[in-house]
Amino acid sequence: MKTFMVIWFGQFISMLGSALSAFGLGIWIFQKTGSAASFAMSAVCTVLPALLFAPFAGSIADRKKRKAIILLTDSIDAFLKILIVTLLIFNKLELWMVYPLVFISGTLGTFQNPAFGASIPMLVPTDKLTRANGLLQFSSAIQNLLAPVIAGFLYPLIELKGLFIIDFVSFFFALASIAFIKIPQPSIEKTKDSLVLAALKDLKYAWKYLIQKEGLMQLIVFFAFLNFIANLSMILLGPLMMSVYNSQAYGNVQAGIGLAMLLGGLCSSLIPDTKNKIKRILLILSLCSIGPIISGTTLNRIIITAGFFIFMFPVPYVNTLLMSIFQIKIERNVLGRVGALMTAILAAITPIAYLCAGPLADYVFEPLMNEKGRGIGLIFIISGILLIISCLLMRLNKTVTSIEKRLPDYVDNQ
Repeated sequence: MKTFMVIWFGQFISMLGSALSAFGLGIWIFQKTGSAASFAMSAVCTVLPALLFAPFAGSIADRKKRKAIILLTDSIDAFLKILIVTLLIFNKLELWMVYPLVFISGTLGTFQNPAFGASIPMLVPTDKLTRANGLLQFSSAIQNLLAPVIAGFLYPLIELKGLFIIDFVSFFFALASIAFIKIPQPSIEKTKDSLVLAALKDLKYAWKYLIQKEGLMQLIVFFAFLNFIANLSMILLGPLMMSVYNSQAYGNVQAGIGLAMLLGGLCSSLIPDTKNKIKRILLILSLCSIGPIISGTTLNRIIITAGFFIFMFPVPYVNTLLMSIFQIKIERNVLGRVGALMTAILAAITPIAYLCAGPLADYVFEPLMNEKGRGIGLIFIISGILLIISCLLMRLNKTVTSIEKRLPDYVDNQ
């Protein structure tokens, strides 16, 4: 756990810097265009690489040195931040440039995430996995809490280029935390195939592996659907708050969400482990889905914040339970490949949700309700209802709810 804590802290500082610049970039885009569709498009470019490259990233995470992957992707991303700062200083950054730049940054994250995620079970004892995953959720929550507040305060003072400079400086914390630490690498069969062919074979292998683990694929598809429904609401929160109020109000709501995830992350690292993870996940998700319904009933920012607080509070704990299930049920030497395929499936629907959300808000629901912000509110309500129905139906799926009893654990930490 000591080694993990060092890496965790360095990555936390670096990711906080990235969260500041990402939040500022969203404000910059909406101020430039005033369009929910343009705002959503930048998010599409961020998550699309996970769909396109995750299988290759998983293969590389299993076959190449994971430490080298993390260092290389962090270094290239730092260079991108300097490029953006340079364009901003000379007033040359245009909207069309943002999309490929965030796409490249998202691609780097796509290759880094499976390398980092697959390293955790190699660093942490099995009985500490839930705690380690809880700490990851906790750090994510801290970022969600601090980034909107800090970025909302600093943006008028140092503008977008200042936020990107902070992001660049934070990279050195990640570099220092991992540069002198050994990350174990699992043994894997060697191949003479090219990287692309090996990745395709690994993708096929990971697919068959998941199919054989009856119920895991259904669980993944279920969460992909939940991601689609949830992201319809989450991506429209920014346009709603900035059109009805301003960027500071948006930052305050995001800070409320961050506080929810902070408390949820803290709870996830303290709650004792359970043998009924899946049933607990479905129950929690059913209850928290009331949140978007509450937020959709009004334009009062306090009630909107309260609704999304309810919605996001259990998310760190749910993610912790889900990650622990897969880390326990999947062998260490295939975790990178299988994890990357899982990421690709979960992420596949997210760009579609983002692409649908903007036009639905701009051209369908907002004109339908004939009042600014009420169309997006109706989307919130529909999303919450669909989430509740989905969880109740999945609770009846015995194949999924029996995964923890049917599938054997893999507990070797070497």
